[in-house]
Amino acid sequence: MDFRAIITNLVPIVTAIGWMIAAYLVLLWAASVLWTYRDINNRSDNITVQVLAVSLALLLPFAGVVLHLILRPRETLAEKYERTLEEEYMRRDLEEKFVCPGCQRGVEPDFILCPHCHTALRRRCGGCNRAIDLSWSVCPYCGDDGSNTLVRTFTRRETDQIQLYER
Repeated sequence: MDFRAIITNLVPIVTAIGWMIAAYLVLLWAASVLWTYRDINNRSDNITVQVLAVSLALLLPFAGVVLHLILRPRETLAEKYERTLEEEYMRRDLEEKFVCPGCQRGVEPDFILCPHCHTALRRRCGGCNRAIDLSWSVCPYCGDDGSNTLVRTFTRRETDQIQLYER
């Protein structure tokens, strides 16, 4: 067998394989540049940082992507937004102890009705007229349980004074 004939026949095959590997590497490099662009776009709003990251991946094939992975921000903008929302809700839970069960908005501790959705939050005690929780059966301030409500009868003089005052 002639080795020159075998080598002559292998040269076109090796050349074709070389071109396919080169094309694959060019496509891989282009994909890495595209991935870098999408990744930095999700991680930063700063145009300068985005241009630098893509330029790094474009000018330094494969090494630029590795450098980008080292230097990129840890969290995406969506993760950062979710974290700030969680912090805001945690802070709101710590600061606002009284929220309306209907609309989840903050209310003052002595409100009887929610000013936003008009949900009943508390009721007035019949004995001392203070705001008490709806679930309490006894007023903790005066001990009134609502069972011994007295109907007050006014004297003729008090009735005349009330009528005079209402005019």
